[in-house]
Amino acid sequence: MIIVKDDWISQELQDYLHLVVFGNENINAMLPLQCKVEPTAFDGENPLPVSFQHVFMSSTSHSEWYGNFSKIPQIVCGKINAELIQILAARLFITVPHRTKLEHYAPHTDRPEPHLGLIYYVNDSDGDTLFFEDKSMENNWQPKVIERVSPKKGRIVLFDGSHLHAGGYPTNTPRCIVNYNIVAER
Repeated sequence: MIIVKDDWISQELQDYLHLVVFGNENINAMLPLQCKVEPTAFDGENPLPVSFQHVFMSSTSHSEWYGNFSKIPQIVCGKINAELIQILAARLFITVPHRTKLEHYAPHTDRPEPHLGLIYYVNDSDGDTLFFEDKSMENNWQPKVIERVSPKKGRIVLFDGSHLHAGGYPTNTPRCIVNYNIVAER
């Protein structure tokens, strides 16, 4: 199950969240960010890409900005007629443009327990999110891409959290997503 929707988040909320992250000519960005480097992004030649993150919710952290960004999973659960039971984690990632031979970060799942993955794209960018066929990583298995989702401001992607996925590297503009791990019941 991979659901991609462009019209579930109001334009007003999209613009507000974009303003909080990026600011504009009149308002500075408001969200505090931490610098991050991803070791799985090394291609043997180019330096590691720099990215930035903000943790809204984790088992050890709760950001003052959590309330604003927690609206996305509430809206999405309403659209699929499900009750939002818990937001396990919510994190914002900004990946700066980077030249590399690699197409994407390492395929992964975010958490071991059953959950739904939810990605909200804060801006238009390149660096697709890739979904892979579910197979064991044993025996030098090479992941096969089964779906690509391009970053588009306001777009959401909802999927079974056990599904292997990876973010692509942007080459033109920063790629900004909010990644949620949620538990919901229909």
